[in-house]
Amino acid sequence: MKSTVTRVRHAGSFRLEVVYADALTAVLDFTMFLAEHDGPIVEELRDTATFSAVRLEDGVVTWPNGFDICPDVLRFWSEQGHVCSDRDTDAHFTSQRPLSA
Repeated sequence: MKSTVTRVRHAGSFRLEVVYADALTAVLDFTMFLAEHDGPIVEELRDTATFSAVRLEDGVVTWPNGFDICPDVLRFWSEQGHVCSDRDTDAHFTSQRPLSA
C-alpha cells in the first residue's frame, strides 16, 4: 500500500524522517504544525524530548501520549515535501471524495 510507513525516526528538533513501503522518504518539519494547534496532547509534543519519542505502532506514526497522524495525511504531506496547513490538507482530501449520486 502506498501509505504504508515502514520506518519513522526523529530527525532533530521537530523533524521526522518517514520511510514508506514504496521507498518514498520524506523529512517533515512539524514546527509550524505544533505552533498552530492547541490542546494538551499537542502541547506535550512541543517538548523536544517528548516529540523525539515518536514510534511506529501498527503502521501509524504515534507518540506515547496517544497523539497520532492519519497515514493518508502523512503520505500527502510527504508527497508535498512539507507539513501542509489544515486548509490545504482539507482541500486535498475534499477533492478526493467521490461525488454522491
